[in-house]
Amino acid sequence: MATMFLFFSHKLTKDQIISAKRDLNCENLVYLPEKLQNLWSNIPAKEEGYGYLPKFKKFILDNYKKGDYALIQGDWGYTYKMINFCKEIGIIPVYSTTERNSKDIINDDGSISKISLFKHVIYKCY
Repeated sequence: MATMFLFFSHKLTKDQIISAKRDLNCENLVYLPEKLQNLWSNIPAKEEGYGYLPKFKKFILDNYKKGDYALIQGDWGYTYKMINFCKEIGIIPVYSTTERNSKDIINDDGSISKISLFKHVIYKCY
C-alpha cells in the first residue's frame, strides 16, 4: 500500500479519501505537521524566492518511499517546485479534479448570492 502526502490547504472530503484508497491504493493519508500545514496554507504573498521549500522537502525525505503519492495544490510556485522535486525522487504528484457547479440565489433585497459547489471526480497525475 502506498502513502499519499497531502500538500493541500483543506481537509480531504469523503469522496477524495475513498478515491485515494480505491483508485490509487493509498491506505495511509499523511497531512503535514501543524506548523508545516500552517505554512503551506499561508505562504506569504510578498515572499521572494522559495525560502520555505527546504522544510517541505525535508518532511518528504524523512517519510517517503518510492512509489508514494503527493497531492499537491496551493501556491503556484511552491506547487511547481514540489511537483518537480517529487518526480525527481520517485513520488507520484497528483491533483484533485472537480466538477464545479454554481447556484444563484436571489436575496430578498434583489441582490444575488452565488454558491459554488465542488465535487471530487478523480486524481490526475501532473
